[in-house]
Amino acid sequence: MSETKLRIARAQLGTAMSLFIRDKDPWSVQALACGGSEVIEGLAEQAKLPTLSTHILNTFGHIDLRGIRKIRNQYWNAIKHFSGTDRKTARDDEELLSDFSDRTNDGVLFNGWLDYLLLTKRLPVEVQVFQVWWYATNEDRLSPSADRTPHRTLFPNIERDDRREQKRRLRRVAEKYARNPAILADPRTEPGPLVMRSW
Repeated sequence: MSETKLRIARAQLGTAMSLFIRDKDPWSVQALACGGSEVIEGLAEQAKLPTLSTHILNTFGHIDLRGIRKIRNQYWNAIKHFSGTDRKTARDDEELLSDFSDRTNDGVLFNGWLDYLLLTKRLPVEVQVFQVWWYATNEDRLSPSADRTPHRTLFPNIERDDRREQKRRLRRVAEKYARNPAILADPRTEPGPLVMRSW
């Protein structure tokens, strides 16, 4: 596995998560999260590990990998490319991008960090909090047998809040647990800041 590629993906995902938690710049969150997710997925596949994409493929047989990536990358492609594949014609992404919102980043971040966890076996504290927040704000996506106690305890009644308040609560809980000694001592916790320092 390329350690450099892993560091690059971690830097992109970490910066995306930091911006997301602080409710800043959803366009950049999307670009960074998609870039980091693509690299992490490739590293996981190279290591012969299952990814969220392979889980979706196994669960929904009528969807192919190309279709999954097309859906995941639609806004990312519109953000990062000016022209089409012919490199001459400007892309017309106005209609697509008019549909974009910060909520679009929820799934991409969840996907990228889940693949990162499968690969490294640990996550930063803020990402652990984000995962619980994601379950709390997406209960309808959980299997009926899933235990809802952890996310309902950490984020009670969050489904009643508007988006701004949901993000504020995410930020407050992430700040609360970022220096928790028990969590930081757990081998499943990746130490260090979300945004990597320059070297």
